[in-house]
Amino acid sequence: MHDAYQLALSIALEQTSPPRVLIPPGPGATAAEFYALFTDQGEGARRLLARVLWDFYRGEQLRYLPRHAAESHAEFARRPHRHTLNLTRVLVDVLSQLYRRPVKRAITGDHRAAERIRRVLARNPLDLLLLNLDRLARLQGVAALGASWQDGEIRLWPWPAHRLCVVPDPHWPAAPLAVVAFAAGDGGVAQVWTPDRHALVSQGRVAREADHGLGRVPFAFVHDRSPVDGFWVEGRGVSIVPANAEFNAKLTELAQTASLQGFGVMEIVNPDPAQPLVLSPARAIQFRVSGDQPFGVNFKAPNAPIGDLIADLEFCLRALLKSQRIPESVLSVHASSDASGVSILAQQTPVLEDRVERQQLFRAVEADVADLCLALAREHEGTGGRAELRVNYPEPELEQSAHERLAADEWRLRHGLVTPWQLMRRDDPDGFATDEEARAAWQANLQAMRQAGSPAADLEPKA
Repeated sequence: MHDAYQLALSIALEQTSPPRVLIPPGPGATAAEFYALFTDQGEGARRLLARVLWDFYRGEQLRYLPRHAAESHAEFARRPHRHTLNLTRVLVDVLSQLYRRPVKRAITGDHRAAERIRRVLARNPLDLLLLNLDRLARLQGVAALGASWQDGEIRLWPWPAHRLCVVPDPHWPAAPLAVVAFAAGDGGVAQVWTPDRHALVSQGRVAREADHGLGRVPFAFVHDRSPVDGFWVEGRGVSIVPANAEFNAKLTELAQTASLQGFGVMEIVNPDPAQPLVLSPARAIQFRVSGDQPFGVNFKAPNAPIGDLIADLEFCLRALLKSQRIPESVLSVHASSDASGVSILAQQTPVLEDRVERQQLFRAVEADVADLCLALAREHEGTGGRAELRVNYPEPELEQSAHERLAADEWRLRHGLVTPWQLMRRDDPDGFATDEEARAAWQANLQAMRQAGSPAADLEPKA
């Protein structure tokens, strides 16, 4: 463990003196410079690539449009038509559906420990944090949820891969022996964590060192897939981002073609040279020719391959969706309007299978987050005991017509699988904080309908 701490400390000292600012290629880099990011080796290259993936996700894509072969940086800057589409964010967000709707959590165990976990959940939007963590893990391959002690409370925050370095356990690649966490900014400040020691490094110098009693690093890591030969695994962004960059280049070429070649050009053949040429709906063009000399006004349409460029864009998009196991119906890319519910469900099977895998992954992550919070509570408050977190993920909302949904709800009510107030909370989650509130509102509605003489009063189940 001491060796891991020294190794992590040396990484932090090297990366912060001088600060290793993660500077991707500037605007108008060549395609070769861009693709070199995906082949370079080393820890610095890994962090830089992760930063590029993050740039694409958050929409900074104009800087990655490639220059033409003989185009200078000044010509690229003056290029009038540059268009991008953030496919990276669309695809990552479509896949990251597990925490889109509220998740129910049941906490069991020692009373004090369970209450401490409930307080953490009340002070931190865990569903939103884990939704962002899921997106980061899909994009970059690895992400972490960090925990810190601030003003008497436990604070949680997601950490992206480009701000982390890890010294893993050689016998268990997924377990970190030491973590280097770089602060946002120029990369001149970093913190080094091991299960029993902490150091603050600033500008290549150790500013503070101390022991701690957490017994673990204050991070809960999530991997997009199980690591086999190292801690870091490849994220979906490594395949999505190059395709997104190619798509943006083609989209820009389409805009240039439509602007420069997409419209007909007027051709005036042999006008009167003595008359000024004025083009107006109220003026006619006068021609003075003799013999068989041609004259008149023609419109020449250039042979611009706009249709072929659009078809190429559509092919690239469909191929990208297939590579990520996303059905075209999810993004309505040439989805048939008369598709049946069964066919739509069959198309969504890859997404549903991915959701099942993600549930297993994040159940372990949530348990690790609970253990991390209890470790901080023991260190700073002396709170002992154990607590377990049981997670109940909401079922996916599949494509259904209003008639199909009504029939399904009636069947579930008739067989006692759901109650009317549970359906009320499902349809209006912000209107009722608990099932008891929804049930009271349901009973009040029935009472009002009884007074109005409605037969709906007979719907209330007998005790």
